[in-house]
Amino acid sequence: MGFIFDAEWLLSGESIVSILWKFARANGLPGHALVRLMDRDIDPYEGVEPIRDVIDLKHLRRMLLLPGNVLRASLLDPGQRGRYHPVFPYCRQCTSLGHHSVTYQMFSENRCPAHRQKLETKCQHCGQEAPYILNASLVGSPYRCARCGALYATRSPPAFATKPAMRNEHRIAIARHFHNRMAGGFRLGIDDRDLQLAGSGGRGGA
Repeated sequence: MGFIFDAEWLLSGESIVSILWKFARANGLPGHALVRLMDRDIDPYEGVEPIRDVIDLKHLRRMLLLPGNVLRASLLDPGQRGRYHPVFPYCRQCTSLGHHSVTYQMFSENRCPAHRQKLETKCQHCGQEAPYILNASLVGSPYRCARCGALYATRSPPAFATKPAMRNEHRIAIARHFHNRMAGGFRLGIDDRDLQLAGSGGRGGA
């Protein structure tokens, strides 16, 4: 379809919102157009819950050209309804480096496994929370508050990062945590080789 995207931009357990933010920035797509690409039957302003039994995975896979297991893992498990935050929790440092994990949506998650910062739900500028719904407002506000447009962190990650900006140890911590929390339910079969791959590539970032 002529879109630009690279699976190397993703870390283990990247949420669908994080994936769509990278796709939107790489291709210059506004939120309403991206939601329409996901499914023409979705009202882009009302949106849809990012849950596996709601999203058309086959269509999403054709659009993003990503492996099915990556997309399944990025979406919430329908069997865990009631255990997820209805709003968007985030780690400021992860957000500044272009990452949001699907595990952050779990009520039992309190801190980022890499930076050990407490996860936040309110915008530091307006104090509002953004509903965790794939709509034009959230998808069209990469790394920013969907309410007021302020950055969640002190900086915005580059649109075209050839490698993850995080340090090796932080990437490995995220991969290991995702495996410990999610591998059984998602049947991803992550092993130590995946953790080593998650930590490969250049160094840098916070």
